[in-house]
Amino acid sequence: MKNLKNLEPVRVSSEELNRRRKINKIWLSSMVSLVEKFISKIKKKEFFISFIDSDRIVLKIISPSGGEGVFTEGVVINKEFFGTTSVELSLTRNEEMEVIGSDHTSPQLKNWACASSPIHDSEGNIYGVISLTSKKNNYPDYGLGIISSLSLAVEKEVRWKEISENFKLSKKYLDIISKGAKDGIICLDEEAKILYMNETAGEILHVDIKKSLGNFVGDIVDFDPVILSVFKTHKGYTDREFIINSPLWGTLHFIKSAVVVRDEKGNFAGVVDFFRKIGRVRKFVTSYIGAQAKFNFSDIIGTNLKLKEAIRISKIASKSNSNVLILGETGTGKEMFAQAIHYEGLRKKEPFMVINCGAIPRELAESEFFGYEPGTFTGADKKGRPGKFELANRGTIFLDEIGEFPLGLQVKLLRVLQERSITRVGGVRSIAVDVRIIAASNRDLSKEVDNGNFRKDLYHRLNVIQINLPPLRERNEDIPVLVNYFVEKLSEKLQKNISKIDSSFIKPLTTYNFPGNIRELENIIERALNICENNELNISHLPNEIIKNNFPLKSIDKIKRESLIQALQDTKWNIAKTAKILKISRPTVYSQINKWNIKKNS
Repeated sequence: MKNLKNLEPVRVSSEELNRRRKINKIWLSSMVSLVEKFISKIKKKEFFISFIDSDRIVLKIISPSGGEGVFTEGVVINKEFFGTTSVELSLTRNEEMEVIGSDHTSPQLKNWACASSPIHDSEGNIYGVISLTSKKNNYPDYGLGIISSLSLAVEKEVRWKEISENFKLSKKYLDIISKGAKDGIICLDEEAKILYMNETAGEILHVDIKKSLGNFVGDIVDFDPVILSVFKTHKGYTDREFIINSPLWGTLHFIKSAVVVRDEKGNFAGVVDFFRKIGRVRKFVTSYIGAQAKFNFSDIIGTNLKLKEAIRISKIASKSNSNVLILGETGTGKEMFAQAIHYEGLRKKEPFMVINCGAIPRELAESEFFGYEPGTFTGADKKGRPGKFELANRGTIFLDEIGEFPLGLQVKLLRVLQERSITRVGGVRSIAVDVRIIAASNRDLSKEVDNGNFRKDLYHRLNVIQINLPPLRERNEDIPVLVNYFVEKLSEKLQKNISKIDSSFIKPLTTYNFPGNIRELENIIERALNICENNELNISHLPNEIIKNNFPLKSIDKIKRESLIQALQDTKWNIAKTAKILKISRPTVYSQINKWNIKKNS
């Protein structure tokens, strides 16, 4: 056996020792606290108590008498140096061990006695050991019992601290979540008394949270709480709509969910009530389905005087809540103007709902516009459904093709404008709505009134601010800038790199009639970019109807001849490459060369 006096034990650095103490902080603090309590109650204190981690490194020594022990903090209690010890046996066998005097294999420890007990984490893994060491003649008869009791006490203390810390952390998370939640949350016990209420719930119900805790939920509000039905049925529900009349706060419109809480035996223990104002739900829904304005007045391109006048009136309309009627041919940008009015208006943070009145089947129009109550008709949603006007509440509803609005429903739309309320299909209660209406039509609505197809009173209600949009054929000066805009916009979408737009491409467009207006121009540009195989747009990329509409046949032949000559020169008379550039066959190239008598030096 090696002599300890001639050797030095393995020792970790002070940095490593501090690092390990930090990792084991909760264990060390618990051990120190419990050992100090234990020491204060006994008289004979000729011993040392140590905490050794699972790597056999001494992290902490408590010496009540202040004397020196057989090892110091930072030492590694390895078998090579210390031989058989209770620390080694306890870690190896995972049980309490005691080694006294001559049971030690190292001669230097023959006068010492020690007892060690493993400490386990919550999953049963050995975290380290607590060890009691003393001179053999001072070793207490109950040494193993002391250290076993201490190890159990430390384990319980640590687990309690972990549970307590986790509980505190969980509570912090719950507080953060509940404070940040847009839903009102109320936790109720089995007697419907309030255990918890978040800030949102207090704000929605207009109640003091602190004064509400511990009280019956029916005593804190001025209406009959619908949640009480769950206490009778013991069954929850998800996303139900409720309209409640409060004497103090008027109509409260909610979407609610109720979750039943049961104890370990399955008995009813309470309810968690989640609720939110219908307006917030609708705002989310309309945002999710894209019911938001994207365009503003800076997106409307052109210098035409009629267009600038339309923009001027639209800007005036954006500062008002009055109804607007936009008139113009199909494709003139009526929806863009409507979006700009909303985007820069008083309701810009609220929904912008677009409805094409001509696209909704007549038999479904009433339920689509005004919603329906549960069980109204076969195939309907069992929960009922809000209509477009409810979804657009506080925002703007854009009624495109208003001339197609069913004549039988026009009186109901008129009532919405007059009374600012709707009644769902199959319902009797009136639901308040605050909606700004922008209507649009490509028809002359005054003639539709004369013909009996549109109500005169509704027309006057809608026609408060009238905006007239000029057709593109009256905006020839705007076509070059619109062409550039669409080329730039669509090139990115189609991954094209257009560096030049030839005048031969733009000139025919400036004299074209454009029955489809701006929408047609955009489609023409998209087609041209798709068929363009280089970085230049020219007349060859325009549809034939536009070219024929602008040039006599002889002029077309002349343009084609010049294009062929240019392509032949660019390719050094490579027929295959020329055919590819012009998007014609090689035989057609040869045929045109002969037809127009093109020579290589021409």
